[in-house]
Amino acid sequence: MAMGGAGVALADDEYALFNNPAGLAGSDKRRFKVLGLGLEASLGTYQAFGDSVSAFSNFKASALNTLMGKDIYMRASGATLIMLPHFELAYIADVQGALNEYNLANPNFRLGYMTTQGIQAGMGWSLKSGRNPIDEWRIGIAAKILWRKGGYFNVSTAGFLEASDQGKSYVNNLVGQYGVGYGADVGTQYVYHADKKTEYLFGASVTDIGDTRFSQSTAMTIPMNVSLGVAAKKNLDFFKIAFDADLRNLNMDTAFVNKTHVGIDFGIPLFDIYAGLNQLRATYGISFDLWITKISLMSYGEELGVSYDQNPSRRYMLQIDFQLPI
Repeated sequence: MAMGGAGVALADDEYALFNNPAGLAGSDKRRFKVLGLGLEASLGTYQAFGDSVSAFSNFKASALNTLMGKDIYMRASGATLIMLPHFELAYIADVQGALNEYNLANPNFRLGYMTTQGIQAGMGWSLKSGRNPIDEWRIGIAAKILWRKGGYFNVSTAGFLEASDQGKSYVNNLVGQYGVGYGADVGTQYVYHADKKTEYLFGASVTDIGDTRFSQSTAMTIPMNVSLGVAAKKNLDFFKIAFDADLRNLNMDTAFVNKTHVGIDFGIPLFDIYAGLNQLRATYGISFDLWITKISLMSYGEELGVSYDQNPSRRYMLQIDFQLPI
């Protein structure tokens, strides 16, 4: 996200499993990520933290009204990964909540309350000939089984009054129980090795083919995402630089700018500095790689509407990874 959400063409590390499984073919590392922990919140949540916690714990009109017009979003995620050459297995867990309301006279609001966990595995293959091929094709597939409860709901004025009266029990009835879902991803990458230190890449992926639906109707569907990307990277003696530009959600009915993701990664020993545009909104971040621990701090802009600048949000994230070579 610090690179603007771009990574379809450039993906070749442990997170290729989620962006483009073809990138797994570009890694020969053996690694055990004991825990990858992410904590994320919107600017509105930081500005009204006490009221945000009160709204989700009590869910009363008095707490909700103090958040009128603010973008409230909180998320915590965790993952344990085992990465072998061209293969990866991951356990993931994710909890998120959101509250957006913009009309005090007619208080329709959007409520997010969702928990997801599951297992995902992927495999990548490299199709090349000769000892030092100039060009290389990669293909990859991934499969997942997920358990999800809840999602994002539009609550009407009548629902608002009911929620204010019933409190947390209203949320529990709205969210429902866990449902199970099965999904699959596919991807490809073309890599042109211009020289030993320079690569140009093209990537394409389709995640959650045909939508990943859950057995519980209240569990939010994960929509299919069709993405294309181009990238370049150069590794020199004391630093590296990488660039990626993606068009994502090509199959969805949203503004073109919302599909645009561009990012750059400038790396020196122990540090990486990131910058980019996520839906034409600035993103930036820095990470510190201390062998078994990697700490990343980042901020990104997100468009919650379907057109540019309809409902923008600024979010901040801390990512901590504990990993061991195997």
